[in-house]
Amino acid sequence: MGSAFGQTYFISLFGAELKETLSLTNGEFGSYYSLATIISAITLIWVGKLIDSVALRKYTLFVIICFSVVCITFGFVSNIVMFFICIYFLRLFGQGLMTHISRTSMARYFDKNRGKALAVSGYGSSFAEMIFPFIAVSLIGLIGWRLTWITGGLALILFFGLLAFYLLRNHQEYHDSFLKNNISESNITWKRRDVLKDKKFYLYLPITLMMSFTVTGFLFHQVEIAGYKSWTLEMISYAFVFYAISAIIGTTIAGLAVDKYNARQLVPFFSIPIILTLLTLSQFNGILILFVYMSILGLTQGMAENISSALWAELYGVNNLGAIKALMHFFIVLASAASPFLFGFILDQGDTVGSLILITNALFILFSIMSYFGKYFK
Repeated sequence: MGSAFGQTYFISLFGAELKETLSLTNGEFGSYYSLATIISAITLIWVGKLIDSVALRKYTLFVIICFSVVCITFGFVSNIVMFFICIYFLRLFGQGLMTHISRTSMARYFDKNRGKALAVSGYGSSFAEMIFPFIAVSLIGLIGWRLTWITGGLALILFFGLLAFYLLRNHQEYHDSFLKNNISESNITWKRRDVLKDKKFYLYLPITLMMSFTVTGFLFHQVEIAGYKSWTLEMISYAFVFYAISAIIGTTIAGLAVDKYNARQLVPFFSIPIILTLLTLSQFNGILILFVYMSILGLTQGMAENISSALWAELYGVNNLGAIKALMHFFIVLASAASPFLFGFILDQGDTVGSLILITNALFILFSIMSYFGKYFK
C-alpha cells in the first residue's frame, strides 16, 4: 500500500501543477518521467538483489526512510534537475523497492501458502488505488500540492515505518529457522546468470510481461479510447472502482489456485478472460461494456501478478529470489515503457481501436501457447 506514492496513477494526479510550476509541455513531462523510470529500473537490478543478503528489517526500514525523505523533498521541487532526481528516487523506492520487498518476501517465506500470502499482500495495492487518489485530490484542494507530498512523506515514516519496525522485530529468528529448514534442504538454487541461460525462462517471460504491457498501454491512452467509444471521463473514474475491487478478487482466486495446483500449470490460462473481454470491447460501445472491460482488466491483472510472482519461486527457488525478481522488474518496466508509444502509434493511424485489440489478443494467444510448452523443459 505504501508504494502508492511512487506509482504512476498517484504521481499523475499532480501533473497539472508540476507542468505549470516547471513550465513543461505534455511531451517533456512524459519524456522526463519515462527516462527516470527506466534508469530506476536499471538501478533496481543491483539494489534489489541486496534483499537476499541484508536483514529484511534493516532493508525495509532503510527503503521506507529514504522513500519518506524523497516524498518530503518532492514538496520543494523548483527546477527540472530537482524534479528529475525526485522522480527517479520516487520510482526506485516506491514503485520499485516497496513492491519488490512485499512480493519477494511473500514468495520466499511462504511455501505451502505462497499463493494466499501473495494475495493478501496484493490487497494493499488495490486498497491504495481505491482511496489514495481521493485523499490526494482532497488534500490538494485543502493544503496545496506541495504540503500534500510533505504530508505523504511524514505518513510513510510515522505509519509504515513504525509498523514495519514493530512487525519485523522477531523476523531474524524466523529467517534463521527458514534458512535451516528450507534452503538447506532445497535442491533448486538458481543464480541470475543461470536463469538468463535457461530456455524455459524465455518461454514464460513474454506472457508474464504482457499484462503490464497491456494495462499500461490501455490506461495511458484511456482518454483517446474513451473518445472512440463515446465514454465520458466521469464514467471512467467510476469504472476504476470496479477495476480495483476486481483486482482483489483476481489475486485471491489466483492465490487459492496456486496453492491447490501450481503457478506453472496456471500461467498459460490466466489471459483467457481478458482475451474474451477485448473481443467484446471491439464489437460494442455501451456503458456496460466499459464496466465489464475495466472489471476484467483488474481481475486479470490481479491474477497475473500473483501467478507470476509464484512462478519464479517455483522454477528457480528462493535462495536468490530477490536478484531474480529485480531482473524481472527491469523487464516489466521496459514493457510498460514500450506500450504507450506503440499503442499511440497505432491509434494515430485513425479509428484503429479494433486493430489495437486484435494485435493485443494475438500477442496474448501467442505468448500463452509459448508458456504452455514451458512444461516440457525441466
